[in-house]
Amino acid sequence: MKFRKLAVLFAACGALAACGGGGGSLPTGNDPGAPTTNPDGSVDLPGNPVDPNTGGGTKPDPQAEMTTLWPLTTGSTWTYRITDDVEGVFNKVVTVQGPETVPGTAMTAVKVHSKQDRTQTGTVYEENSWQLELTTGVVVRLREEDILDGVASKATTWSPAMMKSLAATPTSVPWEHQDKVRELITYSAGGTEGKDPTYVWKVLEKDVTVTTPAGTFTNAIKVQRDKLNKSGEVKEEKQRRYWLVPGVGKVREEGERTEELVSYDVKKP
Repeated sequence: MKFRKLAVLFAACGALAACGGGGGSLPTGNDPGAPTTNPDGSVDLPGNPVDPNTGGGTKPDPQAEMTTLWPLTTGSTWTYRITDDVEGVFNKVVTVQGPETVPGTAMTAVKVHSKQDRTQTGTVYEENSWQLELTTGVVVRLREEDILDGVASKATTWSPAMMKSLAATPTSVPWEHQDKVRELITYSAGGTEGKDPTYVWKVLEKDVTVTTPAGTFTNAIKVQRDKLNKSGEVKEEKQRRYWLVPGVGKVREEGERTEELVSYDVKKP
């Protein structure tokens, strides 16, 4: 792939600080990070994976109703309306592209692609994410790639793979899970950056009613994700809340911006 001049790539990396995926400026060299992939090509997982070819969960009866909170079936799509204080109002389209080898590893995971047409700045932001459901009902991400106006900006990996969402409703609520990982950001313009983030996930409620442009759902679970600082305190500005619906997925998100489900087409396994 041919890349633009380095100046453009440096600007792209900086612009992605508002993407919600971390990053910011290029690394200073104080913490270049360490590899997150093992010498044999594997990536550590915080549990046992579900076969990615099933599209999430064990292989169900084709006639049965889907109950997963995070469908990973090939061909599934979701369109969200995003309201952002900086970028304005725009749409995001998420598509499950299916199982494939995670770049730089010997692992197979489900590739999920998203595309945002940001109206105020006139930019197109894309993200590739490789995800796996675990038998614990947690969904993790092994790798994410950020692309700005068709130009690769950075790739982020984790050890162990970092929690992305939930596929199954916990048996009891409230439920809490702490996610502490080692993060490595590799910039396309050159350089790496290491981080050690800690997140706390909580399921606050079940059977919540939530209304979106795609309709009203009465069986959502309400999930909260907090990012902790070095002292173990919650960074209020980084808090996010998600509403997940069985057989549908994420229908609403609040935090640094608001996402509302406009339409969806979830394929059965």
